[in-house]
Amino acid sequence: MLVVDNRPRIHTEIAGKAAEKLPEGASQIIDFSKMDDFCYSSAELELLIENDTRYLFLVNFHLSVGNLHENDFFHKLNMSRDVLAQIPVVFVFIMPSYFRVQIAQNAQDFNSFFVYQVNFNTDKPEKTDRELTIDYSDGYSESNHELLKYYMEKFNALIDVNSKTAFITLVNILYLNSEIYDLKYNELRRLYASFVELLPVYKNDQLIKPDNIARIFLENGDYHKALEWYGKALDIDEKTLGKEHPTTATTYNNIALVYSNQGDYPKALEWYGKALDIKDKTLGKEHPLTAATYNNIALVYNHQGDYPKALEWYGKALDIKEKTLGKEHPSTAMTYNNIADVYRNQGEYPKALEWYGKTLNIKEKTLGKEHPSTATTYNNIAGVYDYQGDYPKAHEWYAKALDVYEKTLGKEHPLTATTYHNIATVYDNQGDYPKALEWYGKAL
Repeated sequence: MLVVDNRPRIHTEIAGKAAEKLPEGASQIIDFSKMDDFCYSSAELELLIENDTRYLFLVNFHLSVGNLHENDFFHKLNMSRDVLAQIPVVFVFIMPSYFRVQIAQNAQDFNSFFVYQVNFNTDKPEKTDRELTIDYSDGYSESNHELLKYYMEKFNALIDVNSKTAFITLVNILYLNSEIYDLKYNELRRLYASFVELLPVYKNDQLIKPDNIARIFLENGDYHKALEWYGKALDIDEKTLGKEHPTTATTYNNIALVYSNQGDYPKALEWYGKALDIKDKTLGKEHPLTAATYNNIALVYNHQGDYPKALEWYGKALDIKEKTLGKEHPSTAMTYNNIADVYRNQGEYPKALEWYGKTLNIKEKTLGKEHPSTATTYNNIAGVYDYQGDYPKAHEWYAKALDVYEKTLGKEHPLTATTYHNIATVYDNQGDYPKALEWYGKAL
């Protein structure tokens, strides 16, 4: 038995490369992932062996489980070592080590095979973790989705899920998901629980970045823990960079965000004020990062219901962004969107539609009509029509948003679920309760 490194997608390739080294016709590859109704017995396996085969590569044996419950699979497994010994063929099982362990625990004879852990260098080596970076410019980018899949595959392939490697991989998964929200709720809860359990063991490891840990707690609503870890990040920043460094200001900003999410708006404004003071001194009053803090301060006033103050600070942010980034930059579009939110909250719906329209014009030009961020603006426009009681228009724009979300994010993404809920609300407001229940059910 040969156990390869934990990358199932290259197992067939590995078997093919090994077979190339053997005499022509002497080897055979059986890919179990392509087989139906196999009984997992030595006798049936013998029937599949061709006449001249001397070396049989059994590839992706772990994938043959298919839809069977694992216990059913192991119960039906009847690969007797003694029977296989009577067949004049060298058997090479190629599978991930994590699955081999499960077989060994459930099928006694598998313990008697020779087991090798082998790492292969293929023509297209996989990137190392150091080469894998998050695309912060576009949270929904294809590279971010692929990166999350990579880390999930890596975590699921680990034998020791309590190791430092497992914990670092968990941090990468949870931090990345805070950008793109790909994980299903139950899966996210499971991974977050593992993260919380392992954190006390590895919290002092030098590879742990306190601000990344804080972001994970913030995203999962544990604000007390988020403040604790942002405090650790701030202590490092102030000691190594000083109290007036832009990076220190970023940590002040993050602390303010936690207070804002908690609804402690005076504290949030206090910390945003600290961040703004540093940015004014080090970057200047017309820098895009300074504008970002203006934007955050405006958001707090919006939450407080102080709409004149919110518009005042959004105006400051917009003035900088239009000067430095231009009127058609995605960051400028974000401020247009925020201004529209204030007008919507005030009940000034024509003004809200005007500013959402400006937002949409930029997003469709820069991101395209089928980008999730564009769909969010469709959603916002639909919401305004819903508030106005224009239900046909609301349905029309929610349908546009839903079409994009289902195509790009899938039917089980939180943003898709939110749109199902919004559509249900429109039917509810119309008094069409059967339809409302149908769509609430989809959201649920």
